[in-house]
Amino acid sequence: MQTGVDIIKISRFEKLMQDDKFLNKYYSKIETEYINKKSNKIETIAGLYAAKEAVLKALGIGIGRGLDLKEIAINHDDNGAPFVEVDAKMQYYLNAKGCSNISVSISHDGEYAISFCVIN
Repeated sequence: MQTGVDIIKISRFEKLMQDDKFLNKYYSKIETEYINKKSNKIETIAGLYAAKEAVLKALGIGIGRGLDLKEIAINHDDNGAPFVEVDAKMQYYLNAKGCSNISVSISHDGEYAISFCVIN
């Protein structure tokens, strides 16, 4: 089992959320559609970013060292629970860790968004 956690100050994303280049560089189509449906866009953007970083930490790799942040796609089930889309590239990294499952949780409170990832 591997874990990763990331916490982000939400205000870091106030200016960035206005920049379509930022969204297109770091967020998948599924994520940008999800962001655009939310009334709390800035919290959503920060939470998804924290989740992506938590996934990288759980996998034991850093940003730009095999997976780009855009390649880590966080989707949501019918109940709103987040999950990581596992494609062939993500499966490669899971296999390299001897793992087959990846779980992620995202939370917001006040000025901060936090995410926790577990792979096993």
